[in-house]
Amino acid sequence: MDPIRQLRKATTGKKPIELFKDGDATDNIKDATHASFGSDDKYALDELTNFYNEDQRQLLRAVIFCWMHDKSSIVDYKNACLENGIPDFKFLVKAELTTWLSGSSDSCQFVKEDEASGQAGDAADDNEKKRKLEDPQMARIEKYQEDSVDHNSALRGSKNIVFKNLISDAKRFSSQLKRSKSSRPSSSNGTGTAASKKLPIIIISPATTALLSLANIKEFLEESRFVEPNVSTMKRPETGVVTINHVSDKLAPSAHSIMVVDNVDMFTKPEYWDRVVAIITTGQAWQFAKYKYSKPEVLFQKYPGFFIAYQNDVVPKQIKDWNVNVVRIDRGEKRFRDKMIIRDLWIHLEKILVGRGYGAQE
Repeated sequence: MDPIRQLRKATTGKKPIELFKDGDATDNIKDATHASFGSDDKYALDELTNFYNEDQRQLLRAVIFCWMHDKSSIVDYKNACLENGIPDFKFLVKAELTTWLSGSSDSCQFVKEDEASGQAGDAADDNEKKRKLEDPQMARIEKYQEDSVDHNSALRGSKNIVFKNLISDAKRFSSQLKRSKSSRPSSSNGTGTAASKKLPIIIISPATTALLSLANIKEFLEESRFVEPNVSTMKRPETGVVTINHVSDKLAPSAHSIMVVDNVDMFTKPEYWDRVVAIITTGQAWQFAKYKYSKPEVLFQKYPGFFIAYQNDVVPKQIKDWNVNVVRIDRGEKRFRDKMIIRDLWIHLEKILVGRGYGAQE
C-alpha cells in the first residue's frame, strides 16, 4: 500500500509518527532515513508517494514534514522547509493535504491512485466473481444485496450533469442582484452592504516595543520592506491613521485601500468593528482594554490576529493560547527575504478580506 495511505491511517487514528536514522530513533527529519506510523513497519523517507504537487510525485519526507507543521502559519512552515532543505507546498495544497490526513476530508485532489492499486482492485473483483460461481448460496444472497455509497457519490448521482446552459441565467440573475443592491439606501447601523463598501480596517498595537507601528507599517505592507523601528527618528502620523494601497484582482475596489489605526477611541459607531479584518498584537492584554471584546480569548475568535516577531525570538505563551498567527521577519542582514514573507502575509490577508465580503465580483 502507498505509504501516504498508511500515514493517513496513523494520523486519523492518532498514532505516533516515529523517525529513524540507521535504526535509531531521531527527532531530526532532515537526517532521518525512515519513518514508522504506529507499527513495526518502516518506510523510506525518500520514497515517492502518490501525493502530487505541480504534477510531480512528492517524497514521503515532504508529506510528513507538511503534516508536522499542520498548525504552523504558512510563513513558519516555508521557513522550516528552507532550513531543512525540504520542498514546500503552497498554502492551498498544504491545507488540503493536512485536512485529508486529519480525517476531516474523505478525499484529496492531489492524491492519485497508482497502477498497482488498480490492478489489485481488478484482482479482487475477479476473485469475488469466482467465489460466487463456486458457491450457489452467494447468488441467492446477492439478490438482496445493496451497494453502499458514500455521501459524495450520493450527491453526484450516476450521471454527469452539465450546467453550461445555466451560466447565462446565473450571470443575468447576478447582474440584476447587483443593480438591486446598488439601488437600496444605506442601512442606518452601517452594516451589510453599506459596510462592505467602506474601507476595511487593520488595528495595530500602540506599544513602543511593537515591531510594526503607524510609522513603518506603510513600507511593510505597501513596499514589502521592513524598516527597523526607531522611536527617536520615526514619528507617528498626527491623524492616527495610515492608508495602505494594495490592488488585487481578488478584491473589490473598496478593499484596494485599507485603513490602519493603533487607537480605537475613534470607533464612535458599531459599524467600525464590522470593518475590522485583522488585529496585530504584541501579546500585551492591555491593548484590548477599549476593544469591543476586551478578553483576547474571545477577541481572536471574532477577528484574525497576528503577532510579528524576529526569527528565533521566543513567542510568548499567550500568543499560542489566543490562536494568533505568528509572522516571523529577519533581522537587518536578511532584508532580501522581506518580499517573500510579506507576499505570503498578503495571501492570508486577501483570503480574510474575501471571507468578510470584500471579494471581487464578476
